[in-house]
Formats: sequence, structure tokens, C-alpha cells
Amino acid sequence: MNEILDFLMANWQLSGLMVLVIGAYLMFEFMQQIMPGNGVSPDEAVVMINHQNAVVLDVRTPQEYATGHILDAIHVDTADSDAKLKYLNKYSQKPIIVVCAHGKRSALFLKRLKSLGFAEAVNLTGGLHAWQNAGLPITTAGATKHRIKT
Repeated sequence: MNEILDFLMANWQLSGLMVLVIGAYLMFEFMQQIMPGNGVSPDEAVVMINHQNAVVLDVRTPQEYATGHILDAIHVDTADSDAKLKYLNKYSQKPIIVVCAHGKRSALFLKRLKSLGFAEAVNLTGGLHAWQNAGLPITTAGATKHRIKT
């Protein structure tokens, strides 16, 4: 135990930086869990899809999308410029559920959508991983049909 304390004291800059990085990571994770209105569970997403005709936007890579996605999900390339994303304007008044693998990329894209005026857009918390863990189905059908070309 004394050796650990000696090491930490001798390398206080690195130790402090490590504590700072871990703290920032934990804060980011905590904030993503408590931000109201930005995330929905898979069960809440199903209700939105079935009762509010929510549109599902999948922001994973084309390869990830082709391996399986939520039925009728529209693949969106997050690298597209805001001008190229104008094709999404037809969904601006509809509830939108943004999906990625684990909920991180979709959270970033959600911020972008909100800045473009998509007030009813939400993130699928935990992404497609949480969707599958909830026992909900995915499909590979229509992988090219629902990919919007710009």
C-alpha cells in the first residue's frame, strides 16, 4: 500500500490527470442518463412507433445498418452536411427516434437535429444494443430500400 502512495505522490501530475479524466467520463455518462426528454427506452420507442407514427433514423454505418436494423428505419449518413440533410425536413413535425449501436453517436446527431429545428427528436437510450436486449426484433430486409440517397 505504501508503494502505491509513494508512486502517486511521485507522479502527482499524472495521478491528478487520471482522476480528472475519470471524473469527466463519469460526469458525461451521468449527464446522458439524467437529461430529460433526450432519451427513450426501447419500450417507449415501441409506443412512439406504434401510436405516434414515429420515424426511426439509424445513424450507424451502412455496414452496421445492413447487418440488422429496426423495421422501416431510415439510414442517415451523419457525415452529410446540413444542406444535404434537407431531405429530412418532411419529418420535422413528426416524432423522430435516432438510433445507433449504443446510443452515443445518436446522442450527438440528436443535438444536430435539434439545432436544425427537429423539436420532437429523441435518442434511443442504449441504442440497438438495448433494443435487442429488450427482445425486440431487427430485420435485414429493405437495407437498400430505406437508405435515402441525396
